[in-house]
Amino acid sequence: MTDAQKQAELRKYFFKPPPFWESMPPALWDELQFVSNSQTYPKKTLIYSEGSYPRSLYIIRKGRVKIYIINNEGAEQIIYFLGKDEVFGHRSIVCDEPSPVFIETLDDCVLECIPRYYFEDFLRKSPELNAAFLYYLGHEFRVFVNKISVFAQKPVSERVALALLVLNEKFNEHPQYVMVLNFTREDLASYVGTATENLIRQLKALKEAHAIIIKGRKILIEETDLLWERAKVQLY
Repeated sequence: MTDAQKQAELRKYFFKPPPFWESMPPALWDELQFVSNSQTYPKKTLIYSEGSYPRSLYIIRKGRVKIYIINNEGAEQIIYFLGKDEVFGHRSIVCDEPSPVFIETLDDCVLECIPRYYFEDFLRKSPELNAAFLYYLGHEFRVFVNKISVFAQKPVSERVALALLVLNEKFNEHPQYVMVLNFTREDLASYVGTATENLIRQLKALKEAHAIIIKGRKILIEETDLLWERAKVQLY
């Protein structure tokens, strides 16, 4: 499998689009920025919950957030992670529906907030803005379907290896350097879809195979080829 094939495969499970403002007329983006405001949220802050209507379009300027649902057993199930320059809140605004998910900060975050009223008004005025968020909605849906379907079929050992590869590809801005994944074991287990104890056992096995290095809650990717072997990804 070539590097290009590997990258294409991993991008089935995450969505990292170019910032939407790059496709907008500069004057219109200036107008949006004029009505936006910057807000700081401490780690583990719930931005909004399932069933609520987001009050803004949120742009992450610093930090990360997690998107999750609460399953029938009352447990948290993480669907996705978002990082710098990614957005959330748009789905509920564009579709005019309550949020189906919870959004919570993983780190201390700085968010640029465009109030819902203004964002809806700009959507009506700008074909470019409409096109950008229709693109977001379509690609997000594809990613969520891929993650749910593939992760549901794989045994936990393969899911853990694949999750580490996906998160490394999504959050590593410097592929030539060692990537440090910094997630709590509980959040990582929730994303993989397993119990925390099972995740810890799998991480220990990967450490013993010299695929990763563990330093506290930080995971350093040591040998991506070994992770690919464990993930057992088949290209079609």
